[in-house]
Amino acid sequence: SRSSLLSTMGSDSFSSATDEFAKLFHEKPIKRVGCLGAGHVGVSMIAVMAKKMPDVQFMIFDDNPAVVCACQSGQLPFYEPGMQDLIDSLRGKNLHFTSSIQSTVQSSQVIFVCINTPLKTSGVGSGRAADLSGWENMARRIAENSQGECKIVVECSTIPVTTGETMRKVLHAVGDAAKYEVLCFPSFYRGGTALVDLESPTRVLLGAHDTPAGVIASEAITKLLSNWIPRERIVHSNLWSAELSKLAQNAMKAQRISSTNAVSALCERTGADLTEVMRVVGSDSRIGAGYLRSCPGIGGPTLLSNLAMLVYLCESLQLAETAEYWRMVMKMNEYQKKRFCDNIVNTMVNIKNKKIAILGFAYKSDTSDARESPAIEICKTLLDEGGKLAIYDPQVSVEVIANNLNGYHPLQITHARSAEDAIKDAHAAIFVTEWPEFSKIDMRLACASMAKPPFLFDSRGLFDVEEMERLGFQVYRIGKSNRSA
Repeated sequence: SRSSLLSTMGSDSFSSATDEFAKLFHEKPIKRVGCLGAGHVGVSMIAVMAKKMPDVQFMIFDDNPAVVCACQSGQLPFYEPGMQDLIDSLRGKNLHFTSSIQSTVQSSQVIFVCINTPLKTSGVGSGRAADLSGWENMARRIAENSQGECKIVVECSTIPVTTGETMRKVLHAVGDAAKYEVLCFPSFYRGGTALVDLESPTRVLLGAHDTPAGVIASEAITKLLSNWIPRERIVHSNLWSAELSKLAQNAMKAQRISSTNAVSALCERTGADLTEVMRVVGSDSRIGAGYLRSCPGIGGPTLLSNLAMLVYLCESLQLAETAEYWRMVMKMNEYQKKRFCDNIVNTMVNIKNKKIAILGFAYKSDTSDARESPAIEICKTLLDEGGKLAIYDPQVSVEVIANNLNGYHPLQITHARSAEDAIKDAHAAIFVTEWPEFSKIDMRLACASMAKPPFLFDSRGLFDVEEMERLGFQVYRIGKSNRSA
């Protein structure tokens, strides 16, 4: 086992790990850490590490000079509550940004790799299989810039199964096999609460090979993390288990969201209230209350792509029934998005040339990320119907919105300066993202400022239906029977 290997390791036990690797990392502190990828995962994780370990130097590399410049100049390319202030307090002290992979690799004992894993866009498994070319490329560049020095390479973010093995093979082919050890450290934090989740995690997972070198590397990273994470919260596993754990967790979160959305459709037909039903369901300690709220569909950069990867993995292992099970979760998500869009169109009957307020474009609150946001399909449906959209989101940029709606006539889309600005003179207000500021809108004034009859479509359960009806709205809320529209 891992503990027995550690306890029995002496100077004669390093043949498999190599004397050089053992001398550098066995019971030696880590003082220089690099990160490849200045995205949300890499910057958030390394910033918290830098805060917790002021005596360790951290360097973050990115291929995109604009991203590096933004991080260096004090304007992060993404929004995460509290992150900008944290970066500002660390930049130039023990946290640095660079566009030189050579300096990052050469100066670091440990290298965290935090890059995206898109789905393949062509070839076998297109749209379902993970595209690991980026990971292969990073492994090759690490080996080419290491100058023969030993490195611990840690794969982070959402990692498809076999990523670590893919990197290991490239590192061993390009460089000296005995000088590298690949570990897996999946990110479990939530966008929007990254600082809280990273500073006080309920648990973290570290995967490694059960070999002398793997155990040495795992213990070195465990000591690094235990500067602020209690050791009992650091869970150890083999590499494959760590990779599959993250994939399985995201798939089960997606399954839970789709299950809730399936119940929401039933509630609307029977007169039940989803909020009341899920309050009862979530009170069962065997189930819990997480991910039991209504939504217009799954969004974000990971859940749907992870589901697709899991389906493809099951198919490649000839687990047809298992693949079909997870495929149904994806089908339910598509059904929910279409159902919400159809309800808007059918309720309003005619949308052509009508102003429609879109409140929220991010896939969830407290993030600037609009990847796979349900707002995209909602907007496209309404634009196809000839509607004129006034879109407001407090964090998603005009450029991101425009890129996601590319191909539509610009006169059909305006970017509102506030929620009230978007709602004024609109025929309908569609609440897509659960931004806290939306609950502070004076809905009486909003209703008075709208064209008549005013429609309210609530995809997140933000408003009390009866109260909104008394104000004069015709209301549709996911998970509640529609009586007024």
